[in-house]
Amino acid sequence: MVGLMDPVTLVVTALIEGAKAGLAGTATKLVVDAYDTLKSLVVGLLRRGGTAADTGRELVEQANGGATDSSAALTSKLEAAGVDDPTEEAARRLLELLNSAGAKFNVHAPDAKGLIIGDHATQHNTFN
Repeated sequence: MVGLMDPVTLVVTALIEGAKAGLAGTATKLVVDAYDTLKSLVVGLLRRGGTAADTGRELVEQANGGATDSSAALTSKLEAAGVDDPTEEAARRLLELLNSAGAKFNVHAPDAKGLIIGDHATQHNTFN
């Protein structure tokens, strides 16, 4: 799924998921460091795009609160500034760390039909 996201969505998603892990107390030192790195890179991108550093940090913090309008504001600013390769790579790294640390299931099934993932699920399929 990470490979299918555009760079801006990838970065915003990584920031939000990294903040959630930190708030939940499930973040490892590697995750915290990766999150801090991504956050610094994003603030730098926004600053180079004309947003003051304090405003950039505030946008990231507000987006991490989960409010749709706050993440939309960050998304808009990132779209205007553009996402560079180091920032995109930092977002991918953070999401990979989060997935490997907390994932119960790791599924790659691009051609699956009638796929269900989870515990204690029941599914009945009829394919014609």
